[in-house]
Amino acid sequence: MTVPSEVAPSPAAQLIRAAHKLADLIDRRPALVLPVWIVAFFTVLWRAAHRPLWFDELFTYYIAMSPTFDRFAGSILHTDLNPPLNYLFVRLSIVLFGDSPFVTRLPAMLGFLVAGLVVFRLVTRRCGGGLGLVALGTLWSLALTAYAVEARPYGLLLGFFSLAMLCWLHAAESSRWTKWHAGLAAAIAGMLLSHCFSLIFVAAIGFGELVRAIVSRRIDKWVWAGLLAPLGLLPLYIPLLRTKHTIVFPIAYKATAMAFPNFYIWILLPLLPAIGVLLLLCLAGRGKPPTVRWHDLGSPHELAFSLAAFLAPMVTIGFCIWSGTPFWARYGIGASLGACLILTAIAAIATGRNSNRTVAAAGLILILFCFTKAGTERLNEDFKNVSTVYRTIRPELPFVAACGQAFLEMDHRESPEFGKRLFYLTDEESDLRYVGSNLFELYPTYQRWLPIRAAVSPYHEFVKNNRQFLVLANPDCPVEWLLMKLKDDGAQIRLLQEMKTGYQDHFLYEVTLRS
Repeated sequence: MTVPSEVAPSPAAQLIRAAHKLADLIDRRPALVLPVWIVAFFTVLWRAAHRPLWFDELFTYYIAMSPTFDRFAGSILHTDLNPPLNYLFVRLSIVLFGDSPFVTRLPAMLGFLVAGLVVFRLVTRRCGGGLGLVALGTLWSLALTAYAVEARPYGLLLGFFSLAMLCWLHAAESSRWTKWHAGLAAAIAGMLLSHCFSLIFVAAIGFGELVRAIVSRRIDKWVWAGLLAPLGLLPLYIPLLRTKHTIVFPIAYKATAMAFPNFYIWILLPLLPAIGVLLLLCLAGRGKPPTVRWHDLGSPHELAFSLAAFLAPMVTIGFCIWSGTPFWARYGIGASLGACLILTAIAAIATGRNSNRTVAAAGLILILFCFTKAGTERLNEDFKNVSTVYRTIRPELPFVAACGQAFLEMDHRESPEFGKRLFYLTDEESDLRYVGSNLFELYPTYQRWLPIRAAVSPYHEFVKNNRQFLVLANPDCPVEWLLMKLKDDGAQIRLLQEMKTGYQDHFLYEVTLRS
């Protein structure tokens, strides 16, 4: 009797089996593919990290490179109004690796890298490597990753915030003072020394610890000591806030109620395709008993922290509306940590923590990150197909930048020869009258503390000595008053050319004042 031979599996079945084995391997040992995510992170951000420094970043750069401590402290107090830690990191980066825009932005990029590795480590230990990679890709795919390539304190703040969260969770497992408690205090100190709005994210950790105390009916004095001890740094904010209160922002910049939905829609926009896939997975499993529930993913205080971190920017938005100041999305940088943890929890429920599904979801999110680039490509748009014709038009005439932002950037990027004819005009009365702001009337102060080469001149003094000059302006810019003032003064204003300059303003005018 002949025994039938075993039927060989089809190529498709072999491929599926190999894919399952690979997914299981990645889920067990995600460190094998972690370098792929890190390489993707730096590759995606590479171009944007090399673009020229813009207005806000120049304050970071100039203060970091202050030649003396007096200049360093005075520049912080009178110009940028941020705590000092970020400037020290930027200076260290430049000393170690050289002076370039990429190196100036390196501390911010490393802050985002640290935050990603922290959530990767935390989620991998709890839920497996597939979901750890999902968390890593999710954090970097949020639109707030654009601030990883900005030489400002936000990347540093996010890095310290993630470390504070990690230390807090470990400290909560011990009944005595440990290195994790010291790490918690140090990380919170790093947050407070990075940005004034970091306090709301410290409060998110405090809210999580409060929930833990209520659930356990016990106050952990050592954790609270680590949380509260760094608050002794808050008096450092007083002189910074006192100076900030003298600034009047234009109405167009002031926060409104629309900032609430706009912020959350914007940060989640790059991830909408991935969120849609997760929702479809949830709907596909509808009616079946869920294999993973919310309480399986974390304790009540961990879930409370994630939600508090995500919603914390609402407090900042409310404060900005009340105080009549702008709310910029970067102020809510810590929300990316809360959003990442919440979305990863949804992914865990949607996939049932199945290794095949979680690894597939991680790969999908990585592909979306490489495709959308977290919105960082828009940062390069201003520097594509730029014209420099403005440098050669009527070179014998003074060149006035109507916008304070464009003036500082031109002063930094243009040649010394061009800088000799570059001016910015100040007139607080006209500034307040036409645009309701004195934002750039601080330039005489800036000139004292920052290495500005070009001239800052009072309007009336300049027009008295110069009856004909060029103006680079944008009539639609809410902070530019100069063209309106010249028109009311009877000046003849003639548009010479519209061009893409690499600056905020694109219109070059010739101005002639009557005798």
